[in-house]
Amino acid sequence: MPTLHLADPRLKLLASRTLASLRPAVIAFLVAKGVELSGGRPSPISFCNVLFVGNLCAALVILGFFGPRRIVSELRAVPLRLQWGLVVNGAMASLLSALVFSGLAYTSATNAILLSRLAPVLFAIAGALVFRQRIARAEWFGFGFIIAGTLLLAVLAGHGGLGKGDALILLSTVVFAITAITGKIMLREDVSLPVLVFMRNASSSLIFFVIANCVYGPHHFADLFSGQLWIVMLIYASLIICLADYLWYDSVDQLDSITVGRWATPAPALAVAAASLLNHTIPSRDQLLGFVVIMVGVLISAFAKPRPRPAQERLATQVLAAEGDNVVMPVS
Repeated sequence: MPTLHLADPRLKLLASRTLASLRPAVIAFLVAKGVELSGGRPSPISFCNVLFVGNLCAALVILGFFGPRRIVSELRAVPLRLQWGLVVNGAMASLLSALVFSGLAYTSATNAILLSRLAPVLFAIAGALVFRQRIARAEWFGFGFIIAGTLLLAVLAGHGGLGKGDALILLSTVVFAITAITGKIMLREDVSLPVLVFMRNASSSLIFFVIANCVYGPHHFADLFSGQLWIVMLIYASLIICLADYLWYDSVDQLDSITVGRWATPAPALAVAAASLLNHTIPSRDQLLGFVVIMVGVLISAFAKPRPRPAQERLATQVLAAEGDNVVMPVS
């Protein structure tokens, strides 16, 4: 995808987060339509099938697009410690998917979309600590509104407490921040983007398959080839997983974490609208209240004036940019 690499990283970031935000709504839609997709038989759109088949299809899409020879050769060039890092990153991706899917059994897709807006904020804060970046006062203020909005939504949905589904979605935002930071670090260590996305999905699907077989037994995947499961999962994986992951990691490799935190948060507006259309639901008063508070934080952080960076940080950025200009990008 050489042309995608040349696109504006902020637009790629916004597109990736919009696609990723659609994930809870699409999963809820697929579960509701599962019987139709299976030709009247018991629905194959289950927890295990979506996690295993969805991530496996995503890995196959990347393998088919870039070619097995390129993926294998670039993977062999990766140091062993980073290869294990890619496997761990895939395990975290599997945990992330499991938390989102499990959370949707106890909360609505709209709640999941709004609560997941905490993920870019956590990434921005963690990235500022890991990569030694400064967060301006107005940005802190905006991030505070987003955090307050997500917590307010969770408490209102739980009638004063924290519901199980909302807790799982909030936990998934922490896992997302960890995987995003580790992915950015590995890209800086010269792991290619196609290898990162391929290994993330291939290892997560295989790890989950092994765990599910040990816990539930092989019979749990008896309906693996029922109905149109693989066709649906190929479409789902191509757009919601592959394209979203590729655009995300390509953009975070080019942007600092604070900019990522700003541009990633507006995505729920489109995702909430899509959830309403797909699942024929109207956001409740509590969800609208949480949405308004979150969007106030989004606007504050988006229009905050970036804090001036010290001379040493500017020099380090210029050196990294100069090194990047000397790297020849492989063309698929």
